[in-house]
Amino acid sequence: MLHHQAKAAGNSELSESLSEAAARISTVGRAYDRLAYAADYEKIDLVTYLKEVLKDLERAVSPNVIHFVAPPNISILADRAILMALIINELVSNAGKYAYPDSDSGSIWVRLVRTNNDHVLVSVRDEGIGLPAGFDPTTSKRLGSRLIYALAKQLEAELTRPFTAVGTNFTLLFPLVRVTAN
Repeated sequence: MLHHQAKAAGNSELSESLSEAAARISTVGRAYDRLAYAADYEKIDLVTYLKEVLKDLERAVSPNVIHFVAPPNISILADRAILMALIINELVSNAGKYAYPDSDSGSIWVRLVRTNNDHVLVSVRDEGIGLPAGFDPTTSKRLGSRLIYALAKQLEAELTRPFTAVGTNFTLLFPLVRVTAN
């Protein structure tokens, strides 16, 4: 319904906001869909789930191309998978919107690496124009930036921006299971 409202809005800013909301809802919905058919309803395969999330995002970032590299079978609690997918949704959407303004298309790389038995490192990278001079995502008033940092905190993740000569790179290191008690 939000996608239809976005198309009919007649206002590009409103249309974009509705499309972003639809993508966020779809990300959460995919996890619950997978849970409904999973033998182990508490855990899901993170790699399979993220492939589906990224497939949905391909439309939103087109004509940019998403490249996904991950090891097979990373099992994770569903609530943590949803947090991770929402963060990736925001980072990939931002790269799709802002990284390649002067070209027809570009590439966005999403990579997962299992660093040891209990942590995963996620990288979302592009080779676009990079962040504007002086832009600090930690103090940004934009909803996407605030959402990324709030979700990373819930995930007990370390979110960093490693230096890259071209484009933007965000990495997220997070434990597969919650470290602190609620």
